[in-house]
Amino acid sequence: MSASWGETMVCGHRARRSTQHSCGAPCRSRSAKDPRRGNWGSLSQRPGTMKSVLSRCDPLVRPPAAKWPRRDPRLGYAAAMRASALRPREPQRTAISFGASVFRTQALLAGAFGVVVCVTLALSERRFDDSPGFFAGLTIVLWATIAAAIVPWLRLPVHAQIALPLLDIFAIVLLRNASPESGFGILLIFPAIWLAMAFGRLGSVLGPLFAGVLLWGGVAQAQLGVGPAAGTSAGSAVAAASLTVTLAFVSVITHLTAERVESQRVLLRRQTAMLEKALQRARRQEAILREAFDAVEFAVISLDLDGTTLTTNRATRALLSHLGLPDDTPWERYPLYRADRVTPVPAQEMPHLRVMRGETVDSETYVIGHRTGTRFTIHVTARMLRDESGEVDRVVLVLRDVSAEVRAIADRDDLVTSMSHELRTPLSSVLGYVDLALEVDGLPDEARSMLDIALVNTQRLNSLVNDLLSARSRSPENAITVSLQDCDITAIVVESIDAQRIIASERLIPVNLVTDGGTVRAPADAFRLRQVVDNLLSNAIKYNDIGGRVTVAVHDVVRDDGSEAVEIRVSDTGRGMTLDEQKGLFERFYRAESVRGSTTHGTGLGLAISREIVVMHGGAIEVASEPDRGTEVVVTLPNRPAAHPSAVRTKEA
Repeated sequence: MSASWGETMVCGHRARRSTQHSCGAPCRSRSAKDPRRGNWGSLSQRPGTMKSVLSRCDPLVRPPAAKWPRRDPRLGYAAAMRASALRPREPQRTAISFGASVFRTQALLAGAFGVVVCVTLALSERRFDDSPGFFAGLTIVLWATIAAAIVPWLRLPVHAQIALPLLDIFAIVLLRNASPESGFGILLIFPAIWLAMAFGRLGSVLGPLFAGVLLWGGVAQAQLGVGPAAGTSAGSAVAAASLTVTLAFVSVITHLTAERVESQRVLLRRQTAMLEKALQRARRQEAILREAFDAVEFAVISLDLDGTTLTTNRATRALLSHLGLPDDTPWERYPLYRADRVTPVPAQEMPHLRVMRGETVDSETYVIGHRTGTRFTIHVTARMLRDESGEVDRVVLVLRDVSAEVRAIADRDDLVTSMSHELRTPLSSVLGYVDLALEVDGLPDEARSMLDIALVNTQRLNSLVNDLLSARSRSPENAITVSLQDCDITAIVVESIDAQRIIASERLIPVNLVTDGGTVRAPADAFRLRQVVDNLLSNAIKYNDIGGRVTVAVHDVVRDDGSEAVEIRVSDTGRGMTLDEQKGLFERFYRAESVRGSTTHGTGLGLAISREIVVMHGGAIEVASEPDRGTEVVVTLPNRPAAHPSAVRTKEA
């Protein structure tokens, strides 16, 4: 819908004073110099006009009240709206269309004359050879029609056109006086309507007044016995009065109707302009959304409730092209497989049907593509979109290609496995030679102490390699195992602190131990629990600020359910973590974004393995942290006697 189309819905106007309606009549809108010359003054006082129309207008399309023009009390609402800055520019009328509209109006009236004259000549027994009034009326109508066709109305003042309907009234009265029985008087309605519609209040008064003067002039001539109406019914005062009153009523009703229609036209034009702007904004927003829709790198597919594809984006078409499928391939024909790359997804298990059944489909892994062709690993997310009434309108599927990520994870796991196996051989050799060296007689005490330290750390390194393998492998021989026995938890923590003091002293970080004063004991795997405490202390020192502080607390606590437990708290005053970083803290190979580019090295396995060990003990591990305020890790272990001297638990990685 264009602005030009919207403007043609309303009768056209020109900015100049010689403006006319499309019907050929002068326009009631005034020039910009004097908007008060109109005849709309009483419009606002009548029900059903612009003021009442505006009050019933839909608030969604009505402009705010503050932006409506302030009405002059001497003007009607239509005139005030014409003077408003919100009023759209009036369309320009060409000279050809303006003149043609005047001619069409006059030609219509002349045609009515012709029909009545032909009927009169055919049916009347009276001869009109001796009736100069009859031929004078026909001549006036003929010349008025010729003038309507050839006179350049654009070059004349706007009220010059009023001569045509007045000439028609004069001609009709002459014909009525010449042939009262022919019913020419009824034709007076046409020029009266023309005057009322084209010239407003002036025309509605001038038409009946001019016709009444001529009719009552004929009555006076008849009373005096002169003129063509003498001795005929045309000289009847009753007929003249009834015809004059009828014309007056017709003119007034036509004038009021024209004003009301014009008011509604103005309102309609304003609403049309507002709707056009809203449509243009909607089209712009649609174009922007379409560009954004096509700019994303993941495939987006919109389906209706029957599974028919409604829209796709550029990434979807590119995906189909790589798969060798046409762009219009329906969604149910996509070659979709489960994550095992072998099992096709059944029709009833397609993601859009699952989400419509109320299931959650969020970043689920599938493989798309035939087995013998190009294949991609994708994450599929499905969402239902609802309309204004809350009903499901469509289903949107988002397909993200994660093939590169899957390949990278597989390559990483292969590298970890390969490196771990390669490290096992030299570590086994080192352990063997250290054991042999410790068995040598006469070994100095200082050398034996150093070899003991080397043996302990080599054993720990070998254990870490095994854990690295267990994080990658699912085989039973690489699974993490714990052997629960009654242990001194305080002693395990003290040993771990002593082992970390040298590293802590290099960073000027004191490590403080807080206990209840006694010995804290619980069933645990001493080796695995030492691994957990070592990892927590190492993180607290590595990610702390130079000159910071680390505190380790060991306590017996009572849980909410009344059971006894042992609590190990490791807190630091380091950089801390955000909530987003804490979400992936216990995932394997995860490292926070803030430390990936730092000089602090790590594998991202420590906390993942620590949580597995704590869970296998029947305990829990929790983290509380804030940026720049440090981190506190709490390990809770159940304090209960072991059912047997040695209870072994195994967990596959």
